[in-house]
Amino acid sequence: MRMADSEQPTTISERVNEEARAWVARLASGGIDDAELERFHAWRALSDAHREAFARERAFWQQLQALEPASVRGSRRLISRRRLLIGGGAMAAAAVGAVFAPDIRLLFEADYRTGVGEQLGVTLPDGSAVTLNTDSALALDYRSGLRLVHLLRGEALFEVKVGGPPFRVAALGGAAETTAGSFAVRTVDEEASVLLMQGRATVFGPIAPAAPVPTSSLVELTPNLETGYRQGGAPARPIAFDADAELAWRSGRVIFDGKPFGRALAELGRYVRERLVLADRSRTGEPVSAIFSISQAHEAIVALACTQGLSVRRIPGVVIYIS
Repeated sequence: MRMADSEQPTTISERVNEEARAWVARLASGGIDDAELERFHAWRALSDAHREAFARERAFWQQLQALEPASVRGSRRLISRRRLLIGGGAMAAAAVGAVFAPDIRLLFEADYRTGVGEQLGVTLPDGSAVTLNTDSALALDYRSGLRLVHLLRGEALFEVKVGGPPFRVAALGGAAETTAGSFAVRTVDEEASVLLMQGRATVFGPIAPAAPVPTSSLVELTPNLETGYRQGGAPARPIAFDADAELAWRSGRVIFDGKPFGRALAELGRYVRERLVLADRSRTGEPVSAIFSISQAHEAIVALACTQGLSVRRIPGVVIYIS
């Protein structure tokens, strides 16, 4: 295809880089056939710029091998020598792919789900309302004497209808329970947080999802207090929280007011499909303040990285590398 005479060299170079990135990802996937392989060879032979761009992108993928989890290292022998020689980044692709492998359990257990960047409002059978945030999953388990739901992943805001038995949200081996009110539950990196806006709630654990409320290892929440617990652990002492900032996702925003850079970056990472890789971790504790739109999470990551003098490199759908 002949490019327009008016196209600038910079635009041409960017296009070649994007094409090289796409070829590396395609080759590393292990699903390329012989016809497509021939098209790749023809593309790479077009010019020195094509060959150099491909070499750069392949080298970048090879750098990701240092991030490879042990489970993926053990599967190296399954990747053919031919694929390794062709793709160069197959090991890195396997490591990254392991992060994005679909959670089959959620497909069978979840009654409601959202994808990355999506939100969903649902009315539950008892008339209570729930709003699921990005990449979240919820399962209903109502039974006699208990309105039980399981937050399988992500974050949800619950507005519990008055009347009826206790309403309980089970997550990561603990639970939050109320008879009426409004509270949010979030699970990130094997840690759960419970934030109460209205009413009263009890948080307890570790406990089986439908077990009676224990007499110990519990925390009572009143409005504008939050607590948290690690998977299988007891809840921590309650602390105050800023509802406008912590629940800004309801209006399509994220708000950082002096939040450590590393935690702010991780929060933005919940709204993109790519895995975030922070190569330079020396600035993770630096406080940052900003307001971003959830719908522009990629741009927000770039802007946040710039505040720390860092650059961002993205392979769409796979990884965002910050260094």
